[in-house]
Amino acid sequence: MMKMFYLIVLSAFSFSVFSQSIESADVTDAALKACITSTAAEKGWNQLVDVTELKCHGMNIQSLNGLSAFTALTSLSLYNNNIDNADFSALKNLTSLNVAANNLQQINISGLNKLIVLYGFRNKLKSVNFDGVENLQKMRLMQNEFTHIDVSNLTYLTEAHLFDNQLTDLNIDSLKQLTFLDVRQNPMPDELYDHYDSLPGIVISHDGNADDWK
Repeated sequence: MMKMFYLIVLSAFSFSVFSQSIESADVTDAALKACITSTAAEKGWNQLVDVTELKCHGMNIQSLNGLSAFTALTSLSLYNNNIDNADFSALKNLTSLNVAANNLQQINISGLNKLIVLYGFRNKLKSVNFDGVENLQKMRLMQNEFTHIDVSNLTYLTEAHLFDNQLTDLNIDSLKQLTFLDVRQNPMPDELYDHYDSLPGIVISHDGNADDWK
């Protein structure tokens, strides 16, 4: 009898966890909530686990409070909003993230080990932590305010766009899969450019390239 009771309780708990409605998420930003609601209506989604992708462009979203409840998200695009602080660390299933053209000063993507594509250009970012993001392959973080960025653990990275920042150094020696790097408009020394030019198999665009001055 007691065993049956525990099974009933466990079943009820499992049902409550895996069948939470979209409305149960405490999303405080009206624009973000409207985007989620309209997307869900269009796709026929009712539960949190149904929401696997969101595209919310140019909606003046300012806060991401409550978004962490949508842990089934694999693709999230928040291009051209007004977000200044973003924590995506709870969204462990993300493979693609676009937060370009916001006012981001802080971003947390730590532990997103499924993330493959990251777009974060045209923001005000000065740092980003890539701990646990080792599977990243494409990165567009140009037009930010980076003075230092550690990409040494991104061993699957093939493409990196970092032009128009404040980088004086960038160690890419461990990035054996890298085939393209753009570091134009960064205050890097000529010696670093010479080192880059000596690396085989990588197309590197920098301010020492003659073509960049045409």
